[in-house]
Amino acid sequence: MNPNRSGASFRWNSKGLPMALLTFGPIETRRAHVAIMRLVATASGTRPFEGSQADLVRMFAGLMGCPGCHGFDEPLDFSDLLGDTAPWADEDEAAASIAAMLPDQAQRVEAIHAGLLVAMFAETPDPEGLRAAQQIASRLGCTDDLIDSVLAIASENTATAKSDLFRRFLSERIDIEAETIRGHMDRHDLAAITRPDTISRYHQLVAEAPEGSLGAEMRRFYSQARFDIPGTPGTPLPVEFLGSHDVHHVLAGYDTSAQGEAYTAVFNAGNASAGIGWLTVVLLQWHQGIKLGVFPEGHSHLDPAVMAVAAERGALTATDLYQAHWDWMALLNEPLDSVRESLTIPVGGLVEQGGSWAP
Repeated sequence: MNPNRSGASFRWNSKGLPMALLTFGPIETRRAHVAIMRLVATASGTRPFEGSQADLVRMFAGLMGCPGCHGFDEPLDFSDLLGDTAPWADEDEAAASIAAMLPDQAQRVEAIHAGLLVAMFAETPDPEGLRAAQQIASRLGCTDDLIDSVLAIASENTATAKSDLFRRFLSERIDIEAETIRGHMDRHDLAAITRPDTISRYHQLVAEAPEGSLGAEMRRFYSQARFDIPGTPGTPLPVEFLGSHDVHHVLAGYDTSAQGEAYTAVFNAGNASAGIGWLTVVLLQWHQGIKLGVFPEGHSHLDPAVMAVAAERGALTATDLYQAHWDWMALLNEPLDSVRESLTIPVGGLVEQGGSWAP
């Protein structure tokens, strides 16, 4: 949900892969990501670099700097950014240093989104961390109103800010005008956005998909998770979103627990810039317990290592699975392993082959 996004908003590494939350580009851009994440974790140096948010920063730094990983034979040294002592004299020096490492506007926005993840990783709303992200974004000249919305929710918990955020996310995700989304939200009939012929097509594809296919695994997913297939009367969201989201669970290998929702959303945000919108909704609703959408809110304990690996797996997936017009239904009859391979989804996830999709 990046208002600065354009057709050229993705950054690409030397292998031509889109990057969002996790940087596999030049050393300086990797350092800038770690630096921004540290600034948010410490609320611009006003609190110690410790706890779960610091752990998350260290995990991301480890993935970006590990020897033999992502283009560098030798390990990258981020120790000056990960110690107890702040690496800058003040916020001005920090901003100037980061700006020099990130000359491109799109790079700056993506790095700010990585900082936003750190703020949302806190188990309770973190206005101080969000303000740090907001301030560094302003200093870098890439203010993103997504941060403003999340900060309003964390600080004031306003119904307007929550509904605006969810509407904006869903509008971009399925490429439907925001005012159309607003009308359906007001009528509590978001599922009615989907045309009946689309519902029929999806139901038939899942029902008739051959064994071993993606569609057959979707049948098993719905049975074990005890979910109605999207498009069934009473399901709360359009098939265009909910069906593709369920496919993301299966392709990435994360179950339907609150943790699985978060890890799937991190995978999406690592895969595509627009994925930050769903990640924001998920972490606010199922991690920090702030109700935003149509599902019950909850709290979850998240593993920073699993979070970082989910972002890495998303970043190494060459196809933008989050793009509104990606034809995921066309893959339902294809062998599941072949689909994952064709999309370059790295092996991993928390549901092994044949494992349970139940939360």
